[in-house]
Amino acid sequence: MALLLNADLGESWYDRRIGNDAGLMPYLDLCNIACGMHGGDALTMRRTIELAKLHDVRIGAHPSFPDRKNFGRVEMDLPLPRLEALILYQVSALQGMVRAIAGEDLYHIKPHGALYHYANRHEELARGIARIATQLRVPYLMGPPTGELRRAAERAGLAFLAEGFADRRYTPDLTLQSRSAPNACIDTIKEAAAQAKLLAAGQVRAMDGITYPLQIKTLCIHGDHAGAVERAQAIRVALAAATPPR
Repeated sequence: MALLLNADLGESWYDRRIGNDAGLMPYLDLCNIACGMHGGDALTMRRTIELAKLHDVRIGAHPSFPDRKNFGRVEMDLPLPRLEALILYQVSALQGMVRAIAGEDLYHIKPHGALYHYANRHEELARGIARIATQLRVPYLMGPPTGELRRAAERAGLAFLAEGFADRRYTPDLTLQSRSAPNACIDTIKEAAAQAKLLAAGQVRAMDGITYPLQIKTLCIHGDHAGAVERAQAIRVALAAATPPR
């Protein structure tokens, strides 16, 4: 099956511009829209939904820790009931707007940043996110190929979108290299396209130079990274070349 291309969008807020959503959206199959905690605001959410609808891109919620200061990329020590309620609040808000504007339901939930990795390590939180998806009739969860998010989705009877990254480097244990480490991100178009093509073949080359198996269904491009549109163009070409004709 051809990989679905996704990106984290709608992360601007008020006068602060993050990424180029209009340039990136035409290359996507799925988009993950920020819900107002790490990025986004009501008007940005609305405009991003309208843009996705225009390009026939399926919409997912991208909830996060309530942390604009660090763009949701630092873990916060919050009690589980409070954190689950914050996620429910974010996804419900976007679900309501998607229904009102696009006349459809959300397609998936993908936690953002630190919440993505935190939920994938913590069974109870992952179960809570799956419960929210069930309550709001969201059929898919998106997350790393292995971990608690996948297990929670399977237990809840939800479909799971195992995700890989074209613009991030992997450690030998097949987790993402920490952003605090050197060379965590892939900035060149050529290298991102090469990684996308390798991931489409079910493999990834880690930072130790060894190629490991990694089965994914969707490939992410970070919309807040400079040059995201150009990488998306090159990745589309690479994926088309990697997919045999029917």
